[in-house]
Amino acid sequence: MEVQWDTLMGVRHPAAVVWTGPVRSPAEPTPSNTALAHAETGYRAAVRAAAEHAARKATAELLAAEAAWTRQRVRALRRHWIPRLPRELAAMEPALEGAEHEEAVRRRWAAAHGVR
Repeated sequence: MEVQWDTLMGVRHPAAVVWTGPVRSPAEPTPSNTALAHAETGYRAAVRAAAEHAARKATAELLAAEAAWTRQRVRALRRHWIPRLPRELAAMEPALEGAEHEEAVRRRWAAAHGVR
């Protein structure tokens, strides 16, 4: 069995399963009746279906976990960070205005004294 991986929404997940059933060797006897031959075919199909189901289930679980983690991060942004931003900006604006004023004074002084 070989699992092929892919990435969706930034989540690495099993994309497909390639299952190759065992090959009967020439020395190995074939099933003695048709019921056993049909059972063998059924078991091969069941194993293939189980592997594909496991890969799809793992994909669904990984994507669901990523979606839950993303919801949690969005909730944290909305509750804590975004409300804090206007307060932080209001605190920073006077300092920025003061720095801009000082820079303007320096430029005028440099222009008046011929400094480049």
